[in-house]
Parts: sequence; structure tokens; C-alpha cells
Amino acid sequence: MSAWQQQSERFSQLKPREKNLVFFGSLALLIYLSVIYLLEPAYKQLQLSQAQQLRSAKQLQDATQQAELFRQQLAIDANQHYREQIQVLEQQQQQLNAEIRQSASHFIGAEQMVALLRNVLQSSQAVQVKSLQTAMAEPVRLPGQQAEDPALLFQHKTTLVLSGSYADLFQVLQRMEQLPWLLNWAELRYKVVTYPTAELALTLITVSEYEDFIRL
Repeated sequence: MSAWQQQSERFSQLKPREKNLVFFGSLALLIYLSVIYLLEPAYKQLQLSQAQQLRSAKQLQDATQQAELFRQQLAIDANQHYREQIQVLEQQQQQLNAEIRQSASHFIGAEQMVALLRNVLQSSQAVQVKSLQTAMAEPVRLPGQQAEDPALLFQHKTTLVLSGSYADLFQVLQRMEQLPWLLNWAELRYKVVTYPTAELALTLITVSEYEDFIRL
């Protein structure tokens, strides 16, 4: 008797409740591996873009502080050297602002989030949105930034709970992964309510330069 036949015989001898546990355990493992396969490339790209945005924001803050210092010195002792330094710093500010806007364009904004939710609803008639919650924005502190300094970036969390079959929910994840915006998945929970209906809870994270990210 082959190993496969032995395992099949053992499975057939299990009680119905034990068979369900084996089935749902295998299903959960399959879902976990599928999600990891889908989201790992997007997560790495998100980390790189967010790190670049943080570096640009810190450089912008430093350039702004130096420019203000030179303006104060210029008011005391007008000097061509300071005017030239201010001009250089203002050019750096413009360049850094452009880099931050370019980096921020990869993150989803309030209008795009509404479009995303509409896309989710239209992607599968069998998927329902059970709940949607947005947490208060959290300021992102840059290295060397003081607590009293104004925040340049804000982190936003949105928790979305969807209901549907495994196939329909997996299709929704695939559509999200193909979106042109960067989304970080802070948490993903899947549970079977009444087979084949299940619930998928997603906590999405993105970063923007605006504190008032989205209100629903």
C-alpha cells in the first residue's frame, strides 16, 4: 500500500468534525501562501518608496530651517553670500517638494480610496462590504525631528471587512494588487462564517502629506 493510500485511509476513518478541522486548516494554509505570493512584491516596493519619501521630507525640513536661519542673519547683516545661500536653499526646497509630490503620487489619496472601494464593490457582485473604519492619522517622525516640529507626513489606516466566497475574495485581493497605488497591508484576517461564505478583514496603510486623508 502506497503512502498516499495510507493517508487516504486514515482520512476516511476520521470523524466528520476532524475531517472539517483538517479541511479548514489546509484551506487557511493555502490562503496564507496565496496572499504572501501576491503581496510580497508590492510590499517591498512600498517600503522603498516610503523610505525615499521620508528622506526627501527630512532634507526638505533641514533646508527650510537653514533658509530661515540665513534670512535671520541677512536681516542683521545684509550680505551677498547669505543671499546666494538662500537662493541655493530655495532651489533645493523646490526640488525636494517636487520629489515629495512625485513620491506621494504613488500612494493612494482620499479620492483614489473612494475609487478603490467602488472598484471593490463592482469587481464581484457576490462580495459585500460588511464594515469600513478609518483611524486617526498618525504623524510620521523623521530621524532627528523634534516632537514640537510640525509633521511633514502622516500615516493613515483603513480597516475594510468583506464577505463572500474564497474565490470571490481572492479575486478582490488580486484586483487590489494590480492597482497603480501603493498599499501596505498591516493586517489580514480570514475566517469561514458559514461555508462557503467567509469574511476577509483588511487593514490598509498608506502615507500622505495631509492629515485629513479621508472621511467616510
